[in-house]
Amino acid sequence: VDIADYKYWTIDDVCRWVRSLGTAYEEYISKFQSHGIDGRTLIEAIDDEGLQEIGIPVKIHRRKILLTLSKLKQDTAAENSDAIESKRTFYDGFDGDFTLPVHRDELSENRYDKVSSCQISTNSELYARISGWIGSLPSGRTIEKIEIVSNAARYRLFLAQMESVEKRQDKPAFQAHLSSESNPEERQRVLDRLSTLCQQVSHNRRARIVRMWHGCRTSTLEDLLRDGFTALGRLDDGWYGKAMYFTSSAKYATHYIEGTDGCLILCYVIILNPFPVIADDALPNVSPNKFRFYGRGNHKRYQCHYALVSPTDGENTADCRPPPSGINDAVYDELAVFQEVNILPQIVVHLK
Repeated sequence: VDIADYKYWTIDDVCRWVRSLGTAYEEYISKFQSHGIDGRTLIEAIDDEGLQEIGIPVKIHRRKILLTLSKLKQDTAAENSDAIESKRTFYDGFDGDFTLPVHRDELSENRYDKVSSCQISTNSELYARISGWIGSLPSGRTIEKIEIVSNAARYRLFLAQMESVEKRQDKPAFQAHLSSESNPEERQRVLDRLSTLCQQVSHNRRARIVRMWHGCRTSTLEDLLRDGFTALGRLDDGWYGKAMYFTSSAKYATHYIEGTDGCLILCYVIILNPFPVIADDALPNVSPNKFRFYGRGNHKRYQCHYALVSPTDGENTADCRPPPSGINDAVYDELAVFQEVNILPQIVVHLK
């Protein structure tokens, strides 16, 4: 790893740097990988709180990482004389739906570990806006309350990742190369549908961002907010990849809530180069474990997988897959995200 160019390190470069810290630090390499920490993110977003957020619990290990990182910055201080001013103005460059929709003074730290939150008044304009995003829910489910949630360390990581994505998104390596895939026209239509969803999120950045839902049990909510979604990818192999799953449909997200109580988590997800999954990859008459991406990581250099799906046997079936007849018959969608750093939870809708 070229120390002088640490600002331009890839995720793999950062992992090699972590490995160089000693054997005790090798167990953290997967943490940096799953959170997509590259050189830019390492500089802009990593502090003690950030290291805890990505899953480094040992204080002395966090201290050594930060001390080594500080020395890197000192060694190249002349080259980066404007770094302090850049850090001060970092947050000023971001504005949009993904920013905190309430004043930080309204948040309380009493409800969730490491996460601030506040309940939204049912009479507020914000409540009405979120209700519009939710749309219709299945019969028997209603909204109990809506909360705003905020984790400062996760937010910094999300913004730094946004900058990193913006530097890569126009490069040839991160464009969709569909000509070698089956039915490229259908795959392009899938991507166009995702682009339409991205246009529904207002912000001042070049990166594409989409609003997505994740359904969970109330008992697991705090763990997800505190520790992130990465553990979800380890629970099962995943039909369209071993990943964290989201959908633009709040109604569809409730299908993944077991029991009568549950929550919907609204997240903003950064989109770099999604791979479009179609019926050719998930045939209608085969077991899901025979799907092309079942239990696998991200395809080639694609950052996420996106599929438009429909129930195969009635509205209430859990078996939803891309319709062989094409996307015009798709009812829902699924977004499989492989790196936690691309995800920002912002709103929790408690259902009853």
